[in-house]
Amino acid sequence: FPMGSMTGAPKVRAMELIEQYEATRRGLYSGSVGYLAPDGDFDFNVVIRSILWNARNGYLSFHAGSALTAAADPRAEFEECLLKAEAMMQALR
Repeated sequence: FPMGSMTGAPKVRAMELIEQYEATRRGLYSGSVGYLAPDGDFDFNVVIRSILWNARNGYLSFHAGSALTAAADPRAEFEECLLKAEAMMQALR
């Protein structure tokens, strides 16, 4: 973890580049969250959009991303990120 669809490929090199270029750690974003019930049922998901609020120190952060592939238009992907971020900002208002 994180899964390859959230890091890129080749995975190890992509993770090195993420570490080098991203200004903040991803935290829960691109991780997994879920539950395992006593009867054996479970549900886990990949966190592709997240909002973190720490009431004790007033810290708020959120993450949004898109899929960069060889065929992707970087400008369009950036605009998609802004659209996703705006939706989270609206939810916080």
